Amino acid sequence: MKIDGREAKAEHRAPLLGAIRSLGIHVPTLCHLDGLEPYGVCRMCVVEVKRGKRTRLVTSCNFPSEEGLEVFTDTERVRQHRKIMAELLLARCPNVPYVQELARSVGVEKSRFRMVEASDCVMCGLCVRVCDQIVGASALSFIDRGNQRVVGTPWYVDDGACIACGACSYVCPTGAMHMEEQTTERWRRELAADQRICRYARMGLVSYKICPNDFRCSECDVDQRLFEEHGTHPVLAVAPGQRSKPRPVGPFLVVEDRCYSRSHAWVKMTGGHARIGIDDFALQLLGPVEQVTVHSRKDAAVKTGDAAVTVVARGRRMTLRFPVAGTVAGLNETVLADPAMLAQDCYDRGWILRIRPTDFYTQSRLLIGRDDVASWIAEQTQKLAQALGVEVARGLEPGFGAKIADKDFARLGALFLEDKPTPTMPTPMAPRTPPAPQTPPPPRTI
Repeated sequence: MKIDGREAKAEHRAPLLGAIRSLGIHVPTLCHLDGLEPYGVCRMCVVEVKRGKRTRLVTSCNFPSEEGLEVFTDTERVRQHRKIMAELLLARCPNVPYVQELARSVGVEKSRFRMVEASDCVMCGLCVRVCDQIVGASALSFIDRGNQRVVGTPWYVDDGACIACGACSYVCPTGAMHMEEQTTERWRRELAADQRICRYARMGLVSYKICPNDFRCSECDVDQRLFEEHGTHPVLAVAPGQRSKPRPVGPFLVVEDRCYSRSHAWVKMTGGHARIGIDDFALQLLGPVEQVTVHSRKDAAVKTGDAAVTVVARGRRMTLRFPVAGTVAGLNETVLADPAMLAQDCYDRGWILRIRPTDFYTQSRLLIGRDDVASWIAEQTQKLAQALGVEVARGLEPGFGAKIADKDFARLGALFLEDKPTPTMPTPMAPRTPPAPQTPPPPRTI
């Protein structure tokens, strides 16, 4: 494609903004941050695109790149649009230095629009999205609508989800966010000394640490060291929230924030309950699911290895067994009524059962955790390709399960999907009795 008359390349359907910046062209942004999903709400990154004889304004942060597209970043139409948006921002936040500087960068010194009520929040949503997508805490949300919309805790209730990581304050362009200070102040009042867990331990960046500085992180050497090591806010570099999002391992998707059984069932602990579903590997091997039958009722006690559900796809059956023991707490009626949900979102909305596990910590040691799931799926992929006699890159394309003959599927189902005998926990060895001390030989004289 062409950007301001210069040849440019980008991945198909990748946002235009990346290709524009790769040429060294400056486009102002307010709601955009690398690592977050494009939002397109501030409208400052607009550019003009031409396809054939038609031109239009689009937001470059989320408009997809296409073959033969012509992009113009500094036309009169683009400049006028950015000026109007800058004036609207000034009318909302006239005293915020960042907004003033942004307005001056596009040639605006004052706004023609009437200020209703001065604010220091531009509603860019960076704090809400960082907390959800990067941190994974989801402690912030938008509340209300229209000109009444504000940022706060869900339903104005402090449910303890905030871990005082400070990421929301770090990305806030105007200094309006003070969630970190509010949480640490509450912790100082409410938490006993042995409950004052360091915020970096809550993020998973350090194994365990009690805060010795009364939650005054700016005075902590651990805080300073982690910032220096990562060159940015540590939670932005590590992004624990990304572990809850599917990522590709070869031709299959995995989610790292859960455990997996050897028969390709996944388990996700949330609030004392464990959700159970089928992973992408099993679903692609099965093909489109037509029926899901549950073998246990609500409040029934189940053991590890008991039949949980039977899935039918093109006449082929797979019985999913309970990877952990406990009591059935609920069923996903949406999936039971519409099994196609499994193919759309098997790791989130496509969960099948929810149970209250007994001693999940001990049982989870028999499952595959987040540190090993990628290598395990890679091994399973290679093993499957060898069983099918194909190359991984070419033979396991989307929809490969529909091409497997029934006789071959029976063999593959027994190899990958049937529940294997559950290994028993190793029995601790009895302490050995130390041998009786022996009298050392007398020293030799030389």
